[in-house]
Amino acid sequence: RYGAAVVVMAFDEEGQAVDVDRRLPICTRALSILRELGFRDEEVIFDLNVLAVATGMDEHDDYGRSFIEAARALKAVAPKVLLSGGISNLSFSFRGLDHVREAMHAVFLFHAIEAGLDMGIVNAGQLAVYSEIEPGLREACEDVILNRRAGASERLIKMAEDLKDLGGSTREAERALWRD
Repeated sequence: RYGAAVVVMAFDEEGQAVDVDRRLPICTRALSILRELGFRDEEVIFDLNVLAVATGMDEHDDYGRSFIEAARALKAVAPKVLLSGGISNLSFSFRGLDHVREAMHAVFLFHAIEAGLDMGIVNAGQLAVYSEIEPGLREACEDVILNRRAGASERLIKMAEDLKDLGGSTREAERALWRD
């Protein structure tokens, strides 16, 4: 009646959806209800729950890939709905390691946008450009986010520790360069 859109989280009576097999039915059920209420598909924004990867818990290893696949699957059945998510949730286990977090967010966004993500909640001041990420770090991030190989989380954690050992002061100096 007022021309507003709605944001719908991928939750139901059983809780938060963490895989494609739960996200898709929850979202299509919600969309059906919203259509009955008079909403058009383009007025519906689904937040598919960006969840933390590389936490040390094996059950979290597929969260990034699953979000991306759910986005692709939902867009296939409802191409006009909009998809969103809180991108920083992805890298929660790397708090304090901004360089790695920024790379993870850029890699995730690259693949999620390709799959249908329309918008994301991001810190625009801390967003790397996918093509400018050091290739080894980009590959390590993709291995984790896309769950491409065993041991990917441990590899990225080791890489993050090595980058941290190179000195956070370098990152601070880079951020302060604009003052000159």
